[in-house]
Amino acid sequence: MNAQLKQQLNERRLDTARHEAGHVLPFLLRGLPFKNVEILPDESARTLESPNLGFVLDGDDLVLGVMRLDRVAWWTQGCSMEPDDQIMQSLAGVAGEQIEYERPNWSDGDWRGRAKGDYQHAKEIATLCAKLWGCATRTYLKNSFKEAWRILRQHKAKHDALVTGLLEKSILTYAECVEIWNREVL
Repeated sequence: MNAQLKQQLNERRLDTARHEAGHVLPFLLRGLPFKNVEILPDESARTLESPNLGFVLDGDDLVLGVMRLDRVAWWTQGCSMEPDDQIMQSLAGVAGEQIEYERPNWSDGDWRGRAKGDYQHAKEIATLCAKLWGCATRTYLKNSFKEAWRILRQHKAKHDALVTGLLEKSILTYAECVEIWNREVL
């Protein structure tokens, strides 16, 4: 594999780890359970016996990364998430990708390609909330995205630790994420 391709794959993996850690952080902040978080494996792990196709299987879809919910734990523990938190958590993935930015960059056109499912989920909830509160859906989404970015920046060291864990292992269980969250980070 040439050096340029390897660098592009490493950058894609880093962006994916930041994205997925962005989704995880609001759950950890609120003490909400999930199964695990997974990103595409490191290309260096590819062998003839274990070919890495560069994707993660999520249902019938091939994706770069995924945070898997634990619906049984949610039900048995009586968990819930307010609509504002659901919107913010959906948008936190792209906010995680932008954690190093001086200011978040909101452009809903960017969302259609790289985080289409996240944006659609947030937009459905935001449309209902915007009708209730008499504001524009786009403004509501933009403000929720900025709030997600603010929260991630506030907990940047913990976000960085989650990203490092994902880059090292490609998959982290809920317990491993909680352990990372509870560690003293400087």
